[in-house]
Amino acid sequence: MTTPAQRTVIVTGAAGGIGAAIASQLARSGWRVFATMRRPVLAQHGPDALALDVTSDDSVDAAVAEVVGRTGRVDAIVNNAGVDLLGAVEETTTEEALKLFETNFFGVHRLTRAVLPIMRAQLSGRIVTIGSIAGFVPTPFNAFYCASKHALKGYCEALDYEIRPFGIRTILIEPGFIRTGLRAKKRTVADSIDAYSEIRGRAGAGFDESVSRGIDPARVAEVVQKALVAAHPKFRQLVGNDARLLNMVYHYLPGFLFKAGMNRQFGIAGR
Repeated sequence: MTTPAQRTVIVTGAAGGIGAAIASQLARSGWRVFATMRRPVLAQHGPDALALDVTSDDSVDAAVAEVVGRTGRVDAIVNNAGVDLLGAVEETTTEEALKLFETNFFGVHRLTRAVLPIMRAQLSGRIVTIGSIAGFVPTPFNAFYCASKHALKGYCEALDYEIRPFGIRTILIEPGFIRTGLRAKKRTVADSIDAYSEIRGRAGAGFDESVSRGIDPARVAEVVQKALVAAHPKFRQLVGNDARLLNMVYHYLPGFLFKAGMNRQFGIAGR
């Protein structure tokens, strides 16, 4: 990696929440931060705010070209942009599921693929992706959000093998529950089924309660900042006590006991 004054990083989904916290933390640490979002306001987000829609090849390519034009390099990216979708599997259309994957999964791929030629030429770079505990612990009525985070884990792990020979590393950050506005901005399936209404409401209330008790986004930003400068960063980094606890009990507790706990948390009565 280069000296702190020269480091350039692109952060997606930086309009608020985790993305804004990461952008602020890295700026304070001496990075030149290109905070990206669909509709930036320079007066609010700073002179290096860029328009970037991760669902568009043209938008991603234009933003990367702009960064390289201004700085001549890309030292790191933070794939943070993401959306949520509330609904049962039966209620979710293929079109709705694909729209979520366009942001949560293929958005990561678009930006990663766009910067890799630059990083290979530099023989250095860091690719950080914000995953979730949903990447290893599925939650009810969030099947496609969970599926996208599971997919990211496999994608990032395979990628890490491919890019290490070029001095590039990828890091997957898996936070637990975070106090952000993601749930408030969540998408809901267009066509609901009455049979799921009561259980969906209880599950949603359980999830919202967990979010309200979640950690500050600044905790995630601190982990990202350390991962970008560590000489030998761990590929997978859990953030929050709940993430570490869930990781442990999910992998070591008998399955029926884990599912019983999840049913209690989300108000689901199994048969």
